[in-house]
Amino acid sequence: MKKSVLLIIALILLSVFPSCKNQKETVTPKDLYYDIERIQIDMAYSPLKEDYDPAPFEQLKADVMAGKAGRLECVFRIKKILSEYNCAHLNLVPNDGYLLFGKRLPFIFYCFGNDNHLYLTTSKYKQYLGWKLVKIGGVSVEEAREKLINYELSPYETAVGEKYEFEVSMNLLSLKEAGLVQKNGKVSLTLESPDGLIKTINCRAGYRNLFNKWVKLSPEKQNQLLKHFDTSKKYMFTASEEKQTVYAQCNSCDEDESYSVQNWFSDIISELNTGQYKTVVFDLRYNPGGDGAFELALNNELWKYKSELDKYNLALVATGRTYSCSLRFINLVLMYYPQVVLFGEETGQAIFNYTGYHKGNNLKKLNCEFIFPQQTDDQPELQKRAREVTHSDIHCGVMPDVEVFEKYEDFMNGEDTIYNAIYDYFRK
Repeated sequence: MKKSVLLIIALILLSVFPSCKNQKETVTPKDLYYDIERIQIDMAYSPLKEDYDPAPFEQLKADVMAGKAGRLECVFRIKKILSEYNCAHLNLVPNDGYLLFGKRLPFIFYCFGNDNHLYLTTSKYKQYLGWKLVKIGGVSVEEAREKLINYELSPYETAVGEKYEFEVSMNLLSLKEAGLVQKNGKVSLTLESPDGLIKTINCRAGYRNLFNKWVKLSPEKQNQLLKHFDTSKKYMFTASEEKQTVYAQCNSCDEDESYSVQNWFSDIISELNTGQYKTVVFDLRYNPGGDGAFELALNNELWKYKSELDKYNLALVATGRTYSCSLRFINLVLMYYPQVVLFGEETGQAIFNYTGYHKGNNLKKLNCEFIFPQQTDDQPELQKRAREVTHSDIHCGVMPDVEVFEKYEDFMNGEDTIYNAIYDYFRK
């Protein structure tokens, strides 16, 4: 079995590498020049046209024609240019992304407040689960993040969103471009144990394969109500008679054929009708967005069950992981239920945002897809709230009524810091 899997992988690689080699041989400066120009045309007609600045693109084209920038240099420089627009739906995606960015460190960190604790790793490093990330490449986490975000796969809209940079494994190419890799090809990570012990480990990046066993951090005290990092379903709900609370967790604003939005709300209302509950929590903390079909279905259900849901304390949880259509989720909840209380932190996407996206030009010589936003969102409830309630600019994320951050110690004790804040708030 193992040999057959290795053979399949070898055949795939043999089919991929020759195509990469042939492409490298046929790309000319003029080819790259025209691909960059196609990006400029899209930018000039996109919803970002009023902010579009052609100057950095023109400089890149000049450098290309002078032989100062090849394909990979172009990719990173374009990504850097696009990141300046702070638009999550504006991106350059290499078609050979796995080959370029597939070599990754075997670490994924969970962001608790402002601290990153090792959440998922291979069995080789399992003794470090729960340890806090202190340094990368000899510099602080904050400095490393500032270096990395210029070379990362997706841009950020708010500063809060950047905090979650390390909730995906770091790729070697971006680390190299950011100057965080040693001459021997290793990357140093400095970690701190819960007891204060400091340890620096030097590790190599590699492609994730079928034979690496990954292990994750588990709370010392289990709590089945808490679905931390469980995004296996697009939406789910749990309930606690002890806390008199129903938790409606939405991980993605996409329709699920096997469990519709209508089924989700019907099940929630059936549970509420047992008479054991006082509070309903909509939890969007892991929600990166979705599409309009979900929004339409959600709108119908929020309207349909308004009289029932108005009987309860309503809370909504959002964090810097919350993006795109999930902001429209918040907008709809505020429209129908203005009494809802928002907990957590500023969202990763701005209130005045650009949503939907065109999977635009396939840039053959850059070997990338250029993605740009489709529309500018009009979210009146969020914009009104930003101006009148939180007194914040509409170009920042949605601000909470009650700012509260997750804590590592609570997680390990089977508690949720944000949920505890909700219980305390409605007990007053």
